[in-house]
Amino acid sequence: MKLRVEDSGIIEDLEVQEIPDSDNNQEVGQQYLVVNEEASDEDCPLHCDTIERTDPDEFFSRLPDELWIEILRDFSPFGLCNIGLTCKALLRLTRAPVLWPRLSVVGDAVGDTSTLTSLLTRCSALTSLSLTARDDISELLTVLAASCHNLAHLEVKFCPPLTFSDLSKLSRGCPRLRTLNLEGTGCLNNDGDGDQHEMEGSTECQCGPALSFCPLLGTFPLLTELNLFHCRNLHSAGLVTIAEVCLSLEKLNIDEVNYLNDEAVNTFLELRGANMKMLWLDGESLSDESFCNFHKMEKLELLSISFCDTMGSAGLKSISQLSKLEWLRLRRGAELVAQDFVAAFSDGKLGESLLHLDLSECSSLEDAGVMAVARRCPNLGSLTLAWCWEVTDVGIWALVSRCRFLINLNLCGVVRLSGDFISTIPESLIGIKTLDLEQCPDILLSDLQHLLTVKKDLHIKDYYGERVEVGNLFGDFSVLHNLVWSSDDEY
Repeated sequence: MKLRVEDSGIIEDLEVQEIPDSDNNQEVGQQYLVVNEEASDEDCPLHCDTIERTDPDEFFSRLPDELWIEILRDFSPFGLCNIGLTCKALLRLTRAPVLWPRLSVVGDAVGDTSTLTSLLTRCSALTSLSLTARDDISELLTVLAASCHNLAHLEVKFCPPLTFSDLSKLSRGCPRLRTLNLEGTGCLNNDGDGDQHEMEGSTECQCGPALSFCPLLGTFPLLTELNLFHCRNLHSAGLVTIAEVCLSLEKLNIDEVNYLNDEAVNTFLELRGANMKMLWLDGESLSDESFCNFHKMEKLELLSISFCDTMGSAGLKSISQLSKLEWLRLRRGAELVAQDFVAAFSDGKLGESLLHLDLSECSSLEDAGVMAVARRCPNLGSLTLAWCWEVTDVGIWALVSRCRFLINLNLCGVVRLSGDFISTIPESLIGIKTLDLEQCPDILLSDLQHLLTVKKDLHIKDYYGERVEVGNLFGDFSVLHNLVWSSDDEY
């Protein structure tokens, strides 16, 4: 029996001999250890009792910490926690701050305040942190500001609103912050009445500049992305302040803040519009007085307006000049007429760069507008026309035949559809994944099931919002019929 020696540092003082080339051995000059097969276990030099056991700490000390840390860089936080349970040496190595650049904590059940405080103190090299649904957010931010001075990305979502003091500490301790996401959390002004701006329709803000949290955002000179979704304490004066102090801002989410005025939005567009790349906002309190200036955001790649109730022709025309838009959402454009959509997509600059389009509840949209979309935006991958009641099969047929890269098509509530376009989907839309036909009463289930026989991976929603499955339309009826007859026979 021949045992190949891989590591001469582990097995020492053993006689080896060079095996010459032969018919059964093609590896010339390889060193092999020759062991007598008839020898007993006690005589074998490889018997486990003769091998010296190495202490784990001594074993890990043979390589410098820098090499072990390079090895451990490939493990996730969960993997590092498991590895740290192996021995004290690995526990020490896995706690190196450089191995913890990113951290995400969801909910209070993950760990108590003291545990999270200890973790944040140890992770001094943290660059990205996400905290979701934590009631102790104030305590955690205090530790974060004191320990993690290189933090670049921070998410504090669905937590109690940050106080003026919380944000002030953060601005002093984490000056390198680039992304600040306060979705569903927001921040309170320092006015002694934290609920002053909580409710829609509240009285006009009386906070002076020194009392608002918005000037503190200017102490983050590198801040490029700010999410204040549903931040009820953001008022029109605060938006103006953000425009004045956040000089590097490129992405802003102020959706679900529905009492900002046109004047504040115009000021923001004038000061920051030229650099904006992404903007989410609630347009319920806005009008064409501000919408008509949206063309100033020449670099804009994403625009989402959740309520366009008061948008008119001038507003849509201005938006249609944004040639770099890839993602556009205009929901509930009640004041827009059919010709506005035709003009926007025929004469505007929206075109091949547009990949996602959502015109939900734009009730005046007709086939002519949809056909204009199909002509000018052939690269659409996702299209939502939910509750656009005037659209028929003629418009959808144009989309299916021209927009061949569609992956998601949402036609929920397009009640005038009869399904004539369905037969053209397999040949035209090769990559389609989802088709929503909820609340479309005249489309036959049999047509959808036949489509599934060709596009087996397609997720189709029927009239009731249920996923369509391939099957015998009369199978259930036949089973029920047989059960009835069987019951009659018993009598």
